[in-house]
This record gives sequence, structure tokens and C-alpha cells, in this order.
Amino acid sequence: MLKKVLLLFTVILFTGCVERGYDLTVNNQTNTVTAIKSVDIRTKETTTTRADIEKMNTAVHKEQKKQPQTKQAIADKPSKKQNEKLEKELADKKKREETLEEEKAREAKNKLEAEQLKATQERKALEEKLAAGKEAKRLAAEKERALLKEKTFAEKEEARRKAEALQKIKATKEKEIMERKLAKEEQMRAQKEEEARKQALANKKPLATTETLTFKPSSQTYQKFGTSEIHGHVVYLTPAGQEINLQNTKIYLVPKNTKTDYWYNNYYLKNKEASSLSKTVVHYMNATHLNVEKNFAFYGLATGVYYVIIESNYPPSVAKNKKVYIAKKINVEKYKKIMTVFSKKL
Repeated sequence: MLKKVLLLFTVILFTGCVERGYDLTVNNQTNTVTAIKSVDIRTKETTTTRADIEKMNTAVHKEQKKQPQTKQAIADKPSKKQNEKLEKELADKKKREETLEEEKAREAKNKLEAEQLKATQERKALEEKLAAGKEAKRLAAEKERALLKEKTFAEKEEARRKAEALQKIKATKEKEIMERKLAKEEQMRAQKEEEARKQALANKKPLATTETLTFKPSSQTYQKFGTSEIHGHVVYLTPAGQEINLQNTKIYLVPKNTKTDYWYNNYYLKNKEASSLSKTVVHYMNATHLNVEKNFAFYGLATGVYYVIIESNYPPSVAKNKKVYIAKKINVEKYKKIMTVFSKKL
């Protein structure tokens, strides 16, 4: 039954891929996308064609972008929108308060000007009335006006000083109220961010780990006199789809056997770890590392079925002492050059 389900899954994934010139495989369980192409080595160049690798690499990236983001990436978005909304509300509130202060200042200014205009009108009326009297009264009136002027100036100065003092007290109180409000809002924002962070940690998707392998050289001698080759390119991606470099990446060529089949079907494809502390021992025929362009190659392969297993270390910031694997079963026929791109989203 399991073989029938896997066969149906594979047929669905490969539908529509033949016309591209390569096969594209998507595994949502392991967050893996791979592209593979096989050509006759007798009629093609024996070196890997850069255009083929780049074409498959572009297809792998495009397919990875279609995959849903992890819960961690989705959980981050509401927090950012809440921050932007809160900042906008604070800015609008500050603008409204500044407008209110400007209106109050204009009202105070208009009131003072009205009082000054009224005092001027009263003074003119008094001057006109005194001017109609006698010279003695005029002199007395002038003296009285002088005294009144001084008194009025002193009163205005006193009133101005009191108004400024009241304005300062009012501004200080308003500033204290605003600072308390901002502090409270900042505290609430920090609490919301902490709650969102805790929720994101609670919803964080488990790492794409599987049972760790122990690689040992095979007793079978790798003669390197076959007629076929395997060329590959490896890409690791963040949950957001950006490329990253993992340390200690090594590629193993493993012949198909019962133990490797069991690990591939029951642990790798299902993204599981063994319940025991023991590790599966895998005997490999050949091993290599990625070059600076993230490419690798195996030459002189005999006809048969092989597993290409890529082992790397997770970044320390993600997980300590954890291995991440990419595995692919490849059927090698005579006089074939097989080109493939391996991609994994962490």
C-alpha cells in the first residue's frame, strides 16, 4: 500500500515536467525541491553545461517561492503591522494636541488685543472730554492721564507676567500628562511584542531534522572506470527564500541497499528521527565536497542505482549539533551524464 501511495505522489509531482527537459520534484514534508536531467554522454559534452545548471537552479528557486512560508515568518507580520499602526496613531494624536495648543494660543492673543483696543478707546474718550474743559482741568487731566498710563502699563506687565506663569504651569502639566500616556502606550506595546514573541515561539515549526547517519567507507572498491557521470548543484534557503551557506557540507555516493532504502523511505521522506540513540551506519563508495560555486561531480560510474546524500550542519543560531540532509535516489544508465540541482528550505 505504501509503495502505491509513493508511486502516485511521484507521478503527480512529475506531471508536466518532461517538456522542460528536466524533472522537477517537490517534497513538502522535507521542504525539498530538486531538478534532474539526464543526457547521453556519447553525444554531448562531458563537462557540466553551466546553462543547464542555471536553468534548473532558476526553476528550483521559482518553485520554492510557491511553497508556503513557515509559521515563524507569518507570525512576524502582524507584529510589524501593529507597530506601524501604533506609530501612526501616536503621530496623529500628537498632531491633534499641537493643533489644540495653537488654537488656545490664538484665543489668548485675540483676547489680549481686544482688551488693549478697549483700553485705547476708553482713553480717547476721556481725552476728548478733558480737552473740552478749561486749561487748568486740561493740565490736571494730563497729569491724571500720565498717572493712568503708568498704572495701566504696570497692570499690563503684571497681567503679562501672570499669563506667562500660568502658561508655563499649564504646558508643564500637559507635558507630564503626555509623557505618562506615552510611557503607558510604550509599556503596552512592549507587552504586545512579548506576547507575540512567545506566541511565535509556541507556533514555531520544528526543524527539518531526520535520523543522523554515520558514514563509513564501503568495502566495495570504487574503480572509476564506468561510463556515466553525476553533476550537481546544492542550494540551501531560509524560510523567506534567501540563499544561505551551511558549514561542513559533504556529498556521499551510496549504493542502493536494504539499510539505505529503509532510512530513505521511513526517516528522510517522513522527516523523522529515531527514538533510540543509535545512528544508522551507511557505507559509501565515494565522497566529495562542494566547490566555491556550490557544485560537485562524480565520474566513472558503473550502471546501477545510487543514493546521493548531502550532509551539512545547521547554523548555530538555529540549532546546535544538528545535521540537515538532502537525499536523492538516482538510476544511472550506461553512457549517461546526469545533471541535478538540490534545494532545501530550512
